[in-house]
Amino acid sequence: MVAQAAITVAVGAVTAAGWGIAAAKSALWGGCIGTASSALMALAIFRYPEGAAAARIAWGFYLGQFLKVALSIGLLIVAFGAEGAVPVALLAGYGATFVGYWAAPRLPLSRR
Repeated sequence: MVAQAAITVAVGAVTAAGWGIAAAKSALWGGCIGTASSALMALAIFRYPEGAAAARIAWGFYLGQFLKVALSIGLLIVAFGAEGAVPVALLAGYGATFVGYWAAPRLPLSRR
């Protein structure tokens, strides 16, 4: 989620420089929606303790995915309806967070 938050800030900064504050706000909202929905999924998946039954872990995964999609759809509907929303920037910010979501497992782990 740190990668998603960093990407959200970067997309917001680039959007502000290229298309203005209104587009940057929309891009930041889109990035926040993507990051929040991923955080909710992570909470649902990792709510069971280590050593839990495989069926419980699978249930957590399916519940997390459902909640992620439902939250994303709900917040995107609200965001698109907001006054001053720039749809392309909103979707760009939302879509960019998935780069972090997909790339994070491929990043090297810290050795602290």
